[in-house]
Amino acid sequence: MKTIFFLSIMVSALILACGSSENSKSSLEIITPSDRIYTYEDLKATGFKKNRQYDVSELNGAKEAWFGFWGIKRSESKDYEIRFYSSHEDAVSLGETLAIEVTGNDAVIAKDETTWKEGSKDRRQVGGGVDKGSLGLQATGIFPKYGNYIIYGNMVILCEGQEEIALQTCWDLINAIE
Repeated sequence: MKTIFFLSIMVSALILACGSSENSKSSLEIITPSDRIYTYEDLKATGFKKNRQYDVSELNGAKEAWFGFWGIKRSESKDYEIRFYSSHEDAVSLGETLAIEVTGNDAVIAKDETTWKEGSKDRRQVGGGVDKGSLGLQATGIFPKYGNYIIYGNMVILCEGQEEIALQTCWDLINAIE
């Protein structure tokens, strides 16, 4: 009887602990307004490492765009593409459609098919690993790198990982900025 009582208290405590997390659902929004205007310096302060800056002359309304990597632990770094706009409104109205186009399982990753060509090769990755018999040959293919995106303030952030986990990857970076 004491065991059942103790187990029911433990289960109740676990349910309450999991259900009370303020950070779980509310912080994983795709679009979050902010009056603050973010810059590359905000990324740099988190330890974000740039691979390259993209030419945004053909990215309507964008002020700058960067490709780089960051991780809570350096050994767990992920790739990000971050596009800066003048305002949150511009990021949503000018940047969301293009972010949707190049993220997720159905992302457009072929350079000749994507709307904004700059950096298209950085938005794909080689994957596979299906064993083809005793020869050890592996079938590979080209897959989208960015599983999801967020628009936070004036930033559009494309985040590496499978569609289901990339949103958390985005929010890990935002939490480091804030």
